Amino acid sequence: MGGLDLRGTSITALPENVCCRSLYLDPERISNIAYRKGCGRSGRTIFAAWTGKEIHIAAGCFFDTLDAFERAVDGEYTGKAADAYKQAARECVAELSEKLGKHHDR
Repeated sequence: MGGLDLRGTSITALPENVCCRSLYLDPERISNIAYRKGCGRSGRTIFAAWTGKEIHIAAGCFFDTLDAFERAVDGEYTGKAADAYKQAARECVAELSEKLGKHHDR
């Protein structure tokens, strides 16, 4: 299980059981994700994707659960910057949960 780079492809939806260590894509083209632009120090685009059993957050080479994402952010950011980054991820999870009709438990 390695990284998956779908940037520049004609893929418009992820399979429901996507499994990888990192996931790169053009978020505007993918229908079954939720994303936020301009996040973190690097102003990156982060997104939430359904992996078949739970929602994962993708941020650069990171692709894991919301809880793992928040722990990673807490290790790198503090204060308002950390709060804003984690809030963007939570919004992605909430939006994707609603879009897919899934209930997200933390």
